[in-house]
Amino acid sequence: MRLTQNDDIITFGKGEYVYSFLSTGDIFEFTCGNFLINEFQGSAMEGSANNIYLRIYKEGAIKFYPLLGISSKSRLSRGQNTLVYSGEVEGIAYTVTFHPADDGIWFWNVELCGSGVIVDVVYGQDIGVASKGGVLTNELYMAQYLGHRVFETENGYCVCSRQNQPQDGCFPYIQQGMIKGRAVGYSTDGMQFFGLSYKETQKPEALTGDLPNKNYQYEFSYIGLQSEKIVLEGKHSLTFYAIFRKNHEDAIRELEYTHEVVAAFDAFSKLMEEVEDCPQIKVRDEFGEPFASREWSVDEIDALFPERKLEEREDGQLLSFFTPKHSHVVLKQKELMVERPHGTIITTRINPDRVDNRLISSTNYIYGLFNAQMVVGNTSFHKFLSAARGMLNVLKNSGQRLYVKIDGKYRLLTLPSVYEMGMNYSRWFYSIGDDILRVTTYAAAERCDIILQVESMSNKAYDFIVTNQVVMGENEFQHPARVEEVGINRKTLRFRPDPEHWANNPYPGLHYDVHVSDPSYTLSDDRIFFEDGKSRNGTLVTLSIRQSSGFSVVMHGALEEEEEAATISYNFEDEWEKYYRFYRKISGGLQLKKEGEGSEKIEKLNETIWWFTHNALVHFAVPHGLEQPGGAAWGTRDVCQGPMEFFLTTQNYLLARSTLLTVFSHQTLQTGEWPQWFMFDRYPYNAGECHGDVVFWPLKCIGDYLHESGDYSILEEKIPYIDGENGRATLDAETLLEHIKRAFGSIEKRFLDGTHLISYAGGDWDDTLQPADESMKEKLVSSWTQALAYQVLTRLAETLSTVDEAFSGQLRYTARQIKKAFDDILVKDGVIAGFVCREDDGSFKHMLHPSDDSTSIHYRLLPMTRSIIAGLVDKEQAYRNVEVIDEHLSFPDGVRLMDRPARYDGGISHLFRRAEQAANVGREISLQYTHAHIRYIEAMAKLGESQKAWDALLKVNPIKIKDEVSNALTRQSNMYFSSSEGAFLDRYDYEANFDKLRDGSISVKGGWRLYSSGPGIYLRQLVSNILGIRFEKDSLVIDPVMPCLLDGLQVTLNCFGRETTFIYKIADDRKGTVRVLRNSRELAGKPGCNEYRGGKIVIDKQEFLQENGHVEIYLD
Repeated sequence: MRLTQNDDIITFGKGEYVYSFLSTGDIFEFTCGNFLINEFQGSAMEGSANNIYLRIYKEGAIKFYPLLGISSKSRLSRGQNTLVYSGEVEGIAYTVTFHPADDGIWFWNVELCGSGVIVDVVYGQDIGVASKGGVLTNELYMAQYLGHRVFETENGYCVCSRQNQPQDGCFPYIQQGMIKGRAVGYSTDGMQFFGLSYKETQKPEALTGDLPNKNYQYEFSYIGLQSEKIVLEGKHSLTFYAIFRKNHEDAIRELEYTHEVVAAFDAFSKLMEEVEDCPQIKVRDEFGEPFASREWSVDEIDALFPERKLEEREDGQLLSFFTPKHSHVVLKQKELMVERPHGTIITTRINPDRVDNRLISSTNYIYGLFNAQMVVGNTSFHKFLSAARGMLNVLKNSGQRLYVKIDGKYRLLTLPSVYEMGMNYSRWFYSIGDDILRVTTYAAAERCDIILQVESMSNKAYDFIVTNQVVMGENEFQHPARVEEVGINRKTLRFRPDPEHWANNPYPGLHYDVHVSDPSYTLSDDRIFFEDGKSRNGTLVTLSIRQSSGFSVVMHGALEEEEEAATISYNFEDEWEKYYRFYRKISGGLQLKKEGEGSEKIEKLNETIWWFTHNALVHFAVPHGLEQPGGAAWGTRDVCQGPMEFFLTTQNYLLARSTLLTVFSHQTLQTGEWPQWFMFDRYPYNAGECHGDVVFWPLKCIGDYLHESGDYSILEEKIPYIDGENGRATLDAETLLEHIKRAFGSIEKRFLDGTHLISYAGGDWDDTLQPADESMKEKLVSSWTQALAYQVLTRLAETLSTVDEAFSGQLRYTARQIKKAFDDILVKDGVIAGFVCREDDGSFKHMLHPSDDSTSIHYRLLPMTRSIIAGLVDKEQAYRNVEVIDEHLSFPDGVRLMDRPARYDGGISHLFRRAEQAANVGREISLQYTHAHIRYIEAMAKLGESQKAWDALLKVNPIKIKDEVSNALTRQSNMYFSSSEGAFLDRYDYEANFDKLRDGSISVKGGWRLYSSGPGIYLRQLVSNILGIRFEKDSLVIDPVMPCLLDGLQVTLNCFGRETTFIYKIADDRKGTVRVLRNSRELAGKPGCNEYRGGKIVIDKQEFLQENGHVEIYLD
């Protein structure tokens, strides 16, 4: 059977503009060439995110009624250039007419007829306004760059929106307002319009009052307009309009296109068209409103979760907690407090010995999205089920959902009473009468299987419908698919891509098998929802199960052809136990214990070890995140940090080796450098370019790997390159040592003429600071990249000295010259400049420096921390860096990248690209980017600043974060957040009130989650640089940097394959010496060198392994 999106679409074409409606009258999509104007593609079952609402004011209350689409009671008719919705509510007759005019203008005319009733009309429209591929890949990201500006006209408010990131060289623009009537209210983001309570009520909050009249630049671009109130006495009409333009080069500085809109409206006003009725489409009466479970009492929570720890409370109310099995439990009331919905990603257990891309993963969300973006292998191109859309569950057809018949009506499950997340599972608890329905999704450990398990805890029977929005490719509604019955009794469903659309794909055997435990299930599509029994979305696969108290659905993904469909019966507890043992092993058995003062902080770290291990492995093995569903590639810089540092810290050397070989096999033959990102499976796609620092990260990795593992055999491994012309592996291979030399050759070509300053090229770690002027790539120098280069080449020279003495000497000489250039040029008046720019006369201009008069920015964090980590600056300069950080870059929620944000001029790039284009105060724009904060921890540990390092570690720990950051807003506790973002409305508010971040007088919220190298780096800082347990070839290094409050801390960690417990005795927090005893015998060790403080102790591996027993570490 072939599954397709049906062609029952109402289309109006006006040149490049195509306005597509579903047969229900809901918007499917508005496009102009490659641009998607709306944000979400609608579905016949639930409609579209947009609508026009009639509000009736009566007896101090507001009643509202949608007038468009399946959610309304409207009759639909159409003419050649019009779509008409008509009906009656509470005695008011209405007619809404959509008319597309020429040249990207369209109107929504609302005619009302009633008597003595006070009403107004609210218009809501989701907007993408970017390339279609960009919006469908990540609508949240595109919204961050869609800048709004509001004008007041004789018709009230008008909202103009410009996409500030170029889309195929264009900056698309949309303007929305009223041309007949007056808009007295507006909103710009779906968070304002729908509100957090929508997740429970399914009713937009904005409709119960006035729109806020504030420009909120967040991640759900949704324009709301509210008409003035009128007293209906007979007929009244008003008209909303929109105009789209493919390219608006300049910022939005004034209201434009007025004459074009007026002329088009005049023509529309004279339009007389005959219309024909469209078939009336109705949802069957047996489908009711979505179901949100009630809140549980403490007694009910106690019954299922008697043992709890790290309870999070607000105003005495329990919000969340952790369990002894390291699961994190969230109550419904907490979900209603957060913008970013609670969720997680589960995946097959990774191979601990080598890189393996044959894994299945699934994203789960608290609001009843039981499986989304289910995918085997490539997380972008191989989706079986669709990804979540938006953050408020406005569109509910995505992924896998569940309907349950309650009191004669099928109800879609949304918010549960309780949501539980474990390493390999999610679990939802719904109270239905006196029963609890438990829904579990979990990943199998040893096979690419995801299992959905539904069970009544009182053994009651229900009717169920499982919906599955099938993709079989990259995005929903784009790829036909085929399904056939296979296996024993032909009761397993095998889904494949349609051969016509999958030709020449590198994975021709890709398929998914779905097996339902109840053999009496019925297979269908969305036709089951409609009175006429007609299918409108053939890719929405439905599985109906009658009168069952429990069932399971096993979903198997495979990259290669399989003759037989294997059906395996799973036990949840067995699979959980396998994951538990795996996580214990891959994290090195790391566990902390402390009694008395500070014990809860230690317990936070214990749970963080589990969850950041989970986060790090997802980032490594199945690259994507909760807010970043697109991925499938390794960022060269990213994989060389988080994953590699985690593997080295936990002595997972086989996996580190395999990762290194994979990375080096993607080095570009022609340049000797690496692409910014690359796919590490059979797809030959990569970025094709890179920033100036990228070449150093693989070199840093191999240097660290050799230093810590002593595995020099890797240098003789022969591996191919990537041909820069076609993205494919070369036929010829060279040793890894030759790869290193080729990379070094590329570095030598990057020096500015006559100097050892490294050109900026496409940028450095802060992607937002890519230069707007292409010529700056060869004129600009990043002090951070310069410091990184010194660190990398120094380590490589050391590790290769016994392998290739001549090459080692060359590396050492170059590192010295890099240091000299840094000292002579990049440091001015005791402050390291963020950048220097070589002028035409050969002089250097210092930027992001107190002497910089071209920006408002005077200090940059990255070179100050990296120069310390690298040991590049002397002790005096290092502490000068700390003074600058303390005075200018330290904030209550962590250290920031710069002392001021880049200027925002309506999204126009003057000096930098994304830093000046983003309209939203998020991610790097927020300046507290957690990854950089973690590197600050590393720098403070290098200096021996134990209290600073410890405090900084806790500030970015998500568990009960308000204990450390008093102005932090509530957020998910078991996921790494990539940034701490000031709760500003927009960039102008941010710039004007930036100093509120310094005194904590504005709240901060968590940014994007999970998909980052940060979790691995965080765990590296904890183990290697704070606890001070590090490994070198044939030796153990003990080098703790710990405050006195950690006296008595016990740490368990596998060292050289043996579980070891370390007990810390801290009399002096790093001012004195370190002694190491085992069984009361002091272990012989050599003092190690440190550029800034007292040395470490290096203990021979054999000496350490001579006996068992606890190890006592004394800081005297």
